[in-house]
This record gives sequence, structure tokens and C-alpha cells, in this order.
Amino acid sequence: MRSADVLLTGEYYCDLIFAGLPGVPRLGAELVARDLTVLPGGTYNIALALTRLGLDTHWAVDFGSDLFSGLVLEQAARDGLSPLLFNRLDQPLRRVTSVFSSGGDRGFLTYGDGAIVPPPAGTLEKVRPTWLLQTFRFEPEWLAFMRAAKAQGAKLFADCRGGDFTLETPGVREFLSLLDVFSPNEDEAIALTGMHHPAKAAAQLAELVPIVAIKRGAAGALVSDGGRWIKVAAPEVAVKDTTGAGDTFNGGFLYGLCSGRCTEEAAELAVLAGSLSVTDYGALAAPTLNALKKFAVEHGRGKMFLETAS
Repeated sequence: MRSADVLLTGEYYCDLIFAGLPGVPRLGAELVARDLTVLPGGTYNIALALTRLGLDTHWAVDFGSDLFSGLVLEQAARDGLSPLLFNRLDQPLRRVTSVFSSGGDRGFLTYGDGAIVPPPAGTLEKVRPTWLLQTFRFEPEWLAFMRAAKAQGAKLFADCRGGDFTLETPGVREFLSLLDVFSPNEDEAIALTGMHHPAKAAAQLAELVPIVAIKRGAAGALVSDGGRWIKVAAPEVAVKDTTGAGDTFNGGFLYGLCSGRCTEEAAELAVLAGSLSVTDYGALAAPTLNALKKFAVEHGRGKMFLETAS
């Protein structure tokens, strides 16, 4: 019998979010932001999104002895994240991102210490997850960890990330073939496949993964489920910051699947959760289940909450 809904892998970051900039940062110019927020980032956002939606979630992550690790650990305790799989190293492990947000878009400057390695031996046996939410790591040691999770009976869900890799990069196709759900954004799907339209990119990815959920920002989502296409529109909201919206989308999708809902309803929940998250900074607006229900009702999409999912 499994003891966890989700095992999450991936690194922490500490995000310094500069908002309300008068323009795009450039060399030789000083821009003064109207607001600054310091928040946990990286995989923290999805850990918080899943936890707030009530899923039994355990995040396997390394922390160091540095200031940034300490800040994120303190916030994790306040947010009620499970510390069961937190691994404290007796050395600095600085992971920092400066986020500049302007005009509804964002850019990043990032620094990270050390290699990003799979969780230690025994992690899968400790929590026996129904789902492994896997970061986009296709090195041999990560592929071995994914195969071990599948052998234990877990289903695999992965987001994407920017990088100089394509479907032809060694390890990428095997990584995707191990997944049950893949959730890139439009730009990531296009870069990964070399296609120039999200639908064509999704079609190519769907040859490798049973469910492909393309995040389209304000345009909602395009989902392929076994060759069946699902389009979900996003409600109109006042955008404050888009940091963490993709992570919250993933949280909504996984909540839908874990609560026994069909792919269409999971995609609807994902779009609603992602839309609600952009109304505040970083992970601050990752909704609780009650907040998501209220938001769904306000936008005429509350029907799925009137029926009890198994």
C-alpha cells in the first residue's frame, strides 16, 4: 500500500523578484524596481502547489549550510512542507535566481552550486509514491532512478526546462518514453521538437508520451490524450507576476489525476490553478483547494466540484 501521492524531485532556488521595472535590464543602465519580493523558487513552487491542494507530497531535495538554503528551509516550515526527504549538506549549496518582471513577462539571472543528482538510495521505498514528479534530467543516473520508480509501480509526470537539447540529444527520447504525462510550455515544446506550431509539437511528443499538456499562458492549454485533443481556455485575470504559474498548472493537473478525475477535468483544474497563481508574486498565489473551488465557481467552471471524485 502506497503512503504518498507524489514524490517530487528537483533543486531548490531562492528567488529575488524585481517587479514594476520601467524597462528591460541592459548593460550600462540602472533600473529602479517599484517592488522586491524574496521567495523560495525552483521546485519549491510545485511542492507548495501540491501541498496546498491537499496531496500527500514529499520533496526530495538537497540544502546546504548557506544563507539561501536557510531562508528556503524556514519558509518550508511555515508553509507546512514535509521535511521527510530534505537532505542537509555540511557545505554551502547556493541556488539563487534574480527575476525581473515587467509588462506581464519576465527574465532570469541564475546561479547554482554543485551538480543536481538523484535522491539517495532508499527514497522510493521510504514513501512508495503513486506519482513521481520528475525534473527534466536525462543523464544516465536520472534515467535509472525513473526506471526504478516505474518498476515499483509509480506513474511519472514531468515538466520541461530550457536548454540546448532536442529530441535527438542522447537520453531525451528515453526520458520521454518513461513518462505518463509531459507538461512543457509552448516555447519548450517547439524548441524540443523543432516544430514551429504548438499543435505540431504536441503531435510529435504524443508519439512518445501518452498525455502531453502544452501550457499556453493566457491562451490556456492544449492537451493530447492518446491521440484525442483537448483545448482549455484560460479565464481573464489581472496579471501581477507569472513566476511559478507553470508549477501551479502542474499541481492542478496532478491534483485532478490523483482525485480520480478524467484528463479533461485535470486539464481544466490545471489551467484554473495556473491562472489564479499569476494574480500575486511567485508561489504566494498557489491556491488551496478551497481557493481553487471559489475561483472556479466565480468563472463559471465549478461544475466538476459538485461531483465527488473517487
